[in-house]
Amino acid sequence: MQPGCAHAIVKGTDGFQPVPNDNVAGNGEFYDALAEHYHLVFEDWDASMRRQGPIIARLLPSLECGPILDIACGIGTQSLLLAALGYSVEASDVSRAEIARAERECAARGLRCKCRVDDMRTLTTAPMSRYAAVIAMDNALPHLESDDDIVATLTAMRSRLLPRGKVIISVRDHEPLLKDRPSCMPPQFYSCEGRRRIAFQIWDWIDERRYLIHLYVTCDTSRGWITHHFRGSYRATTIDEIVRLAKRVGLREVSVLRPQDTGFYRRTGNLRAVQLLLGHTKIESTVRYLGIEIDDAIEIAEKIDV
Repeated sequence: MQPGCAHAIVKGTDGFQPVPNDNVAGNGEFYDALAEHYHLVFEDWDASMRRQGPIIARLLPSLECGPILDIACGIGTQSLLLAALGYSVEASDVSRAEIARAERECAARGLRCKCRVDDMRTLTTAPMSRYAAVIAMDNALPHLESDDDIVATLTAMRSRLLPRGKVIISVRDHEPLLKDRPSCMPPQFYSCEGRRRIAFQIWDWIDERRYLIHLYVTCDTSRGWITHHFRGSYRATTIDEIVRLAKRVGLREVSVLRPQDTGFYRRTGNLRAVQLLLGHTKIESTVRYLGIEIDDAIEIAEKIDV
């Protein structure tokens, strides 16, 4: 779960059915290429899932309320953890390669999860009025190229909900990024079984909103250092804009939950990690965003081994 923000949105009642524009949803080729390497952008993918599980479950309706639909499942980060917690889960993604990986990961863990390829703007494979919650995590919506695409996606999500169902979204906090327009994200250094790994991003801004992301994962292997390069795109969409569009399509009781509300930040206990995941170039921006005191931030930072 991207810890920048989760939007817990309860289904509305008014009808609104926009038609998606002709832009390609998301970055299918980006995630097709990344599918077999996606776990490498985490320090420990399985540990991350275990940490996220209770946090996301607190936002969801109870198990008996109905199935969960994950419309940007990737290789299964949220779908697998929810299935492990006992939820009935259906998962979709625009990337065929990631769906194939999610199916393998599900089978390897002995879990049940229906995985399929679908466009989040239309959700043609998902029945109407079936789900207790529809989720789109890990900054999926900003892959969409226009407000019309986001409206189409939110409308498709809303129409798949049971009465009083929830839409839950997690996104990066883009507002400070629009001001700073960073050209890169700080590198993340990992070590696993004696092998080192570096993950970092370079950003090329196309205009005031859109940027290309170059994700590099460099691994220490028995054959020497090997670098993988993946290229995708985002449109910097702010939290306030998503809230406005959610209300436009008839979603009600829209809530913006900061990291201190969900407990994600307290569970990581790693201010530096939160800074990286939020995309803040300055640690002071992370402190203000989290709503903690600077003395507390210093105390936390002093406990981190870099």
